[in-house]
Parts: sequence; C-alpha cells; structure tokens
Amino acid sequence: MDAKERHELKDNDLAEFLDHFGEFWTKHGNAIMVVAIILMVGWFGFGYYNNTQAASHEKAWYDLDATTLPQSYRERAVENASHPAIPQLALLRGAVAYHQQAIQINQETAGQEDTGMMSAKESLDAAESMFNQVLNSDADNAFRANAAVGLANLAETRNDFKAAETHWSNAKQIATDARLNAIVTLAQLRIDMLDDLTRPIVFGEAVEPAETPTDTSIDNVQSADPAADATDTQTQATETAEATDTADTTTATPGQSPGQSPGQSPGQSPGQTPGQ
Repeated sequence: MDAKERHELKDNDLAEFLDHFGEFWTKHGNAIMVVAIILMVGWFGFGYYNNTQAASHEKAWYDLDATTLPQSYRERAVENASHPAIPQLALLRGAVAYHQQAIQINQETAGQEDTGMMSAKESLDAAESMFNQVLNSDADNAFRANAAVGLANLAETRNDFKAAETHWSNAKQIATDARLNAIVTLAQLRIDMLDDLTRPIVFGEAVEPAETPTDTSIDNVQSADPAADATDTQTQATETAEATDTADTTTATPGQSPGQSPGQSPGQSPGQTPGQ
C-alpha cells in the first residue's frame, strides 16, 4: 500500500466520521454537555473554595495577632475552631495573658480592699482552665507540652511546689515523646530548682553598727567656709612668727643693745666678737 492509498483511506475515515457525527451528537450530545458542565463547575468551585479558605485562614491569623485582651482569646478560639492550630494557640496566648494579669493585679492591689476588678485568683483560675483545655485535647504534642509548662508556672506562682513538680514532670514526658529538647531541658532545670525554692531563707542575727566617737571641742570644729579657714591659718602663722621674734628679743642680756648677739659684752658694737 503506497502513500496515496493510505491518504485516501484517512480521507474516507474522516468523511465517514463527519457523515455520522450528526447522528452521534443527536444520540450522545446531551450527556456530553452535562458531563462537561459538571467538570467546569467542579473546577471553578474547587478554586473558589480554596481561595475562600485561604482568605478565611489569613483573616483568622490576623484577628489572633490583633487580639490583646485575655478574654478575647477564648472568643478567637471558638470562632476559628475549624482552623488547624489557631484555637490551641489562642487558648495558650489567652492563658499567658491571664497569668500576667494576675501578677499585675497582685502587685497593684496588695493590701487594698476589693476594687471591683477581676481578682488575681480569678485570673489564675481562668489561665488554668485554658491551659487544661489545650492539655486535655487531641492537639499536637507541641501545644500540649507548652500547656503543661504553663500549668507548672501557675503552680509556682501559687507557691504550690508539689503541683509544680507534677506539671514539670508531665511537660518533660510530653516533650520527650515529641522530641522537643528545649522543653525537656527547661523542665529538668526547674525540677532541680524546686528543692531550693521550698527551703526557707535563713537570715543571720542583725549586728548593730559600732558608735563613732564624736569630738565636739572647739579645736576640731571646722568652718564651712574654706576661705575663712585659710584666713585663720594665715593669721595663726603670723602670730606664731611674731611670738618667735618677741622671744628672740627677750632673751638678750641686760645692758646689751638691740642687735647684739648673745655673749657679747655690753658696750660692744654689733659687729665685734666677744673679747675684742
């Protein structure tokens, strides 16, 4: 069979198909159109769903980052329950915020009566509830380990060191299973420190400082004015020099003239030596 014959056969097959296409379309055209429409709707619907989910996910993260009040974090967790990771992270952040709020309230209202605000105990209880919600869920062990660490910190704040040791041990176990080495190391360090935290601090006896003797004599009283002190010192030096000159004058032998040295005879000139 040469090329010309093959070309004629192809033309005959195409002509035969075109001749029977109308009959084929009349028989199967509606079904083909339905399948094509379903495929197109499915493709566009899948793309729309993915875009909607991405936008919703992005909005959920934005709302979480914009949240600052402790009570609002629980609302974010409920609103975004269908999103992975966001509810657990919202509960952890809310619990930490409640813990910090409790410490701040305790510092600001120490010794004061009821101020009508949320008490430190209520804040700690709210934080404990949110930590336990994450710990007792089927969330990833990374979230559960952080929840156990949060409960241990709450117990230390309450000075309940026995409960703190239990929570630190639990955090260490969960972190070990999840290969979270940083939390394992932190938990072990805190467990080792709990013994020191439970020991009472012993202070030595107070030693009274020795009394410093004070000299109130006039000679030791100094002027507050340095210039006055310098003037007094100069005056004292002048008086001392005058006293020395007076002493030299008064030691001359009676009958000697002024200027004669001791040992010269009366009547000798100042320049003569004794015996001249």
